[in-house]
Amino acid sequence: MNTTRELVYHRLVIEAQPRVDIWLADADGHLVQKETQKLDTQLLPGHYVVEFGLGTQTYPIKLSADNSYTQAEIEAGPKCHRPKVKLAPLYTAKQGQYLAFIHYFTKIHGMSPSEAEMQRYFRVTPPSVHQMVVALEERGLITREPGKGRSIKLLVSRQGLPDLE
Repeated sequence: MNTTRELVYHRLVIEAQPRVDIWLADADGHLVQKETQKLDTQLLPGHYVVEFGLGTQTYPIKLSADNSYTQAEIEAGPKCHRPKVKLAPLYTAKQGQYLAFIHYFTKIHGMSPSEAEMQRYFRVTPPSVHQMVVALEERGLITREPGKGRSIKLLVSRQGLPDLE
């Protein structure tokens, strides 16, 4: 017996005034689609929110069948608060520990740590430390001068760092 359920999509059409951006997000606030003047899409049933121009009033839409709306029809209906979106952290917990170590080491010694000093503190291999330094630099959390020792500079404020464990 096959218990696989087929997904059913519904058509959603929203027509706005000329040159008006239509922002459609899911109920968690994640952007689904953005179009100008006319949005025509296929979506799974569920709760969505729409804005006519980013940062304007938000309106709820419950999609359970094919629907077509005008901007005026939506704006005449109920309003809702914009869903709060949880942003991904700037760095992982382990990256945060490296950043905190760089901060405190620099504060105490007046210069940034070498990769060897980070290796000793975190008890990891030289390639692991180097990969971490490269990852922090790629994420824009630190800068350094290639070929120059002790050139790491934090680009994150102390308030944005965890405590060093």
